[in-house]
Amino acid sequence: MFKDEKESGIVFILAVFSIILYFNSLWNGFVFDDLHTISENLYIKDSRYFPLFFKGYYSSIPNVPKGMFRPLLMLSFAFNYFFSGLQPLGYHIINILLHFLNAVLLYCLLKALKKQISFGLTLFLCLLFLSHPINTETVTYITCRSDLLVSFFLLGAFLSYLKAKFILALLLYILALLSKETALVFPFLILAYDFFFGKEGLIKERDYKDYAFYILIIAITLSYWIYRAIIFNQSPRDLILSPFRSHLRSFPSNIFTQVFVALFYLRLFIFTHPLNLHHVFNGLDSLISPKVFLSIVVLISIVIIIFILRKKSALFSFGLSWYLIGLLPKFYAVLNFPAMEHHFYLPGFGLYFVLAVLLERLYLRFRREFIFIGYSIILVFMVLVWFRNYEWKDALRFYQITVKREPNSAVAHNNLGIEYLRINLMESAEKEFKKALSLSNSIDVHVNCRMNLARIYSKQKRYEEAVGLLNEALRISPHYSKIYQSLGVVYINMGKEDEAEKTWKTALNFDPRASGVLNNLGLFYLKKKQLKEARDCFQRAIKSNPDDHMAYFGLGQVCEEENDIDSAIKAYEKSIKLYPGYYLSHYTLGTLYAKRKNKRSLWHLKETIRLAPDFAEGHNNLAILYASLEPSQMELARKHAQKALILGYKVDEEFLKLIDYYSE
Repeated sequence: MFKDEKESGIVFILAVFSIILYFNSLWNGFVFDDLHTISENLYIKDSRYFPLFFKGYYSSIPNVPKGMFRPLLMLSFAFNYFFSGLQPLGYHIINILLHFLNAVLLYCLLKALKKQISFGLTLFLCLLFLSHPINTETVTYITCRSDLLVSFFLLGAFLSYLKAKFILALLLYILALLSKETALVFPFLILAYDFFFGKEGLIKERDYKDYAFYILIIAITLSYWIYRAIIFNQSPRDLILSPFRSHLRSFPSNIFTQVFVALFYLRLFIFTHPLNLHHVFNGLDSLISPKVFLSIVVLISIVIIIFILRKKSALFSFGLSWYLIGLLPKFYAVLNFPAMEHHFYLPGFGLYFVLAVLLERLYLRFRREFIFIGYSIILVFMVLVWFRNYEWKDALRFYQITVKREPNSAVAHNNLGIEYLRINLMESAEKEFKKALSLSNSIDVHVNCRMNLARIYSKQKRYEEAVGLLNEALRISPHYSKIYQSLGVVYINMGKEDEAEKTWKTALNFDPRASGVLNNLGLFYLKKKQLKEARDCFQRAIKSNPDDHMAYFGLGQVCEEENDIDSAIKAYEKSIKLYPGYYLSHYTLGTLYAKRKNKRSLWHLKETIRLAPDFAEGHNNLAILYASLEPSQMELARKHAQKALILGYKVDEEFLKLIDYYSE
């Protein structure tokens, strides 16, 4: 592929540039859909479930909308999980690698489509692609790997077609279809290329292989549609009419919205502000709406320009066509979020073909000035990408920024409320959930907001209000196990233990893998000393979700009750490995180590206090440990014993006397 040192050098430059550009995203955590796609998704964690990816399954979370067929994407996440578990570093490395490879393919396509393009301009366009801030979401937001993968395989398939490697092109097209549904644009890209370039294209003369390729590409596309219809139990009529039956917006309204969004992406490409997780566009449901009417006029003008210039500049027309063709799936599919920046990734390649035409004369005529201005823009873009990567690092700051930039996003308000709830800012959380409810007609938002408000009211001992909200959520989504999980917890707080048990068992009837419900039921049985039932619940929870640290913690509690200390220690160690931030796992493990006079007990009890400074029993046990050390550390023992007393813990009087005696 790379014939000389100059071309090999450009690959090295692109690789180094990609690493520098996204280095500060490597330790960003899982955000938004990453939770149900990766961190909470049982299907990527056990090879027994891998065949389900080819049957239309995407996430083990029951309320995730069905209809996504992306087996190759999910297998790539399973690959990451096999090597690094839920450490985000490996997932980010793969995303950055794919972005870099797509830049290499862009370089190859520019060289293939425009033979005389200069090396400097090609390098500039590839660096511009890598550093453009609108692509940051696609790279940094791990779930958007679907766009990276489908672009990689489609670009490879298109390049293979240009090189007359038809079998390879078809194989890559199949891999693209297994990555994301938007791969269906490939036949239209081939038609557009043949229409605009014709005999001027790389394939000068047609023979039976070309026509066989067309027949096979149609056959693959139809087979894909039929296979999807089978696995999702849809008739051909359902496939065609599904957009017309959407509860989100009417099909005409979706068309009008996407016309506006297509131009909005162009505006973001030219002026990259505001970048945001969610862009909301309301009121685009009428042809006479000024935004809709003007957008249609502009879009029609672009189409006219495409045809006017097709002979004068085939690459320019093809680039604009690539952009519009890449957006076609958004016009057909009625999406929950009609405008997200990662939707631009694949269509955006067409704009670099357009820029190759527009900038060629400028580059050749004013090379020094072009290099100075062009690379100054890239430097600015690098800074913007670094800041955008930093925004994704912290969930609270991320959603605060999202809400500030898009105040009408119900999803952003809901997620911000969850972050406030996590740090016990109840009033702020309640405000965000109520705001989300007022903005959204989404079933998911209404269910989640009611569940989250119920959590707040339960903590405030407003139990009847909490139960009312959860029952409303059940009427909206009667088979969502997490609602039953929350309802059972409220019943426990109300002292209605029988109701809680009944509620959790009801959830398990239709979702036997609900690990949260199993954990709650396990703790319920543990409290009642029904150890066999408790063990069964925790083991089922671990089987359902191997990354559930609470299930291992609960199993450790059962083992302690059964006096199986070795097994309890193993369970607590596993719990800490999965989630080092849970203070009770450190406390129980530290206490067991102390009984066995294991030196690791001190570290775990100190970690307990670091994580939970007001945990009185932790201070008491740490005081006992300091007093029992050889040599003893009585001043530290006194300090922690006094802290335990201040926090209300009844410290043993004989132990206090012993500390006083040895401290004198």
